[in-house]
Amino acid sequence: MATRRQPLNLRGLMPGLFAATLLCAVALAAFLALWFSAPGAGWQSVFSDSYLWHVVRFSFWQASLSALISVGPAIFLARALYRRRFPGRTLLLRLCAMTLILPVLVAVFGILSVYGRQGWLASLFNALGWQWEFSPYGLQGILLAHVFFNMPMATRLLLQALENIPGEQRQIAAQLGMRGYAFFRLVEWPWLRRHIPAVAALIFMLCFASFATVLSLGGGPKATTIELAIYQALSFDYDPARAAMLALIQMLCCLGLVLLSQRLSKAVAIGVSHVRGWRDPDDRLHSRLSDGLLIGAALLLLLPAAAGGHRRRDQP
Repeated sequence: MATRRQPLNLRGLMPGLFAATLLCAVALAAFLALWFSAPGAGWQSVFSDSYLWHVVRFSFWQASLSALISVGPAIFLARALYRRRFPGRTLLLRLCAMTLILPVLVAVFGILSVYGRQGWLASLFNALGWQWEFSPYGLQGILLAHVFFNMPMATRLLLQALENIPGEQRQIAAQLGMRGYAFFRLVEWPWLRRHIPAVAALIFMLCFASFATVLSLGGGPKATTIELAIYQALSFDYDPARAAMLALIQMLCCLGLVLLSQRLSKAVAIGVSHVRGWRDPDDRLHSRLSDGLLIGAALLLLLPAAAGGHRRRDQP
């Protein structure tokens, strides 16, 4: 280990600095071109627009709810996947990664095929004599789509955090009789809390800048994000001043969130573990049942992907 500070190799940093500068210059040039193409646009008139602030509030609200609903269950699902080894586990983890590359419209068609008024669940409820009241449009539809895309990603990232816990810590906790909440609080939570701010910030930014999902499932002016408002300002109203202001607000919000998440997240020093893949021999029945229910619920969450692929294959 080095005992003194090492000088930075500026020559090795030049390619990265050049690429970062180029990306910033392109983004800044696009923003300035949009701003200066709106002659006579005043900041005061834009700031006094009540609809603009409604869009900003809704964007924050739906992104915050999406991050909370995605990360919260992902903590328990990651713990269940770490504790259990079953046939198809590797395939399930690969399916979790598939939601990142699945086209948005295919996923939207799948969500409508499962949760829509003519979907699978509605048909099941009708067969049982019940009425299906859920509508996949509006805020609830946006949250459902965002959870479908982001909860599997959060699960994989938090599962990696659990796999980094040295096996010796788990062995000592088992010898001391730690179970349940005490084990989670003293052993697993210190590792998870270092990753949760970064994961939540990433999901927040993805949902904050969501476009195709909100355009398909938004359901009207009450459910509009900043990204969709920029599209409306340029395509329908041709108001470059409003579009530039919304773009500036979006960039500042995302930049502030990135800086905050980096400040809250601390680097994890991964030590050398001589015990790998250790499992607690005192595995209780209720723990296995609860983990099985969580994993089964995760499989149900991936149904829209199968429904979207089936619907796309049936189309001519």
